[in-house]
Amino acid sequence: MPLKCKETRKVYHKAYYEANKEKVKAQTVAYKEANKERIKAQNAAYREANKERIKAYSKSYYQVNKEKRKDYYEANKEKRKAYTKAYTKANKEKHNARYARRKALKINQIPIQVRDCPIEKKRLYQAYKLRALFTKITGVQHHVDHMWPLSDGGPHWSGNLQIITATENLSKKDRVEPSIKATIQEMLKDIKDAY
Repeated sequence: MPLKCKETRKVYHKAYYEANKEKVKAQTVAYKEANKERIKAQNAAYREANKERIKAYSKSYYQVNKEKRKDYYEANKEKRKAYTKAYTKANKEKHNARYARRKALKINQIPIQVRDCPIEKKRLYQAYKLRALFTKITGVQHHVDHMWPLSDGGPHWSGNLQIITATENLSKKDRVEPSIKATIQEMLKDIKDAY
């Protein structure tokens, strides 16, 4: 029997879904699993094509639901604290990279050319991941160090990072050799010219 209007189809689909919930769920899971890459690519393409729309929607949603979010955060303080702690423990490198970026943004030490660069973001994450790997393999604590320290005006940029032992980093403090500083400045100038 052909369905004649939208409302009839809606009623039919809802009834079918209610009668076959488990079957539909299983089919959906199987489809998503079989088409993971395709779905990921479609989602990325959609986000790329609708950046402004998504940004505007997120902003308006945030404004409309500000009080709800506040109430939720207050009501679930302990739950959120536990989740944050577990996430941080499971994703130390990401957390450390994000924390360093946030700290550098506050003092305006991220070069404009690489501020929103996904490649730069990946390089910074990889530096922190490599630091964790060095620490795990050697058994000696390592740090990601800014060769030209942020406190002396150095940039938070992958070209200014090195992985050294914690002892070396703490003894170095905020000193920098003039030749290293000059080299980093020259490299930043080259990046600026490229953009």
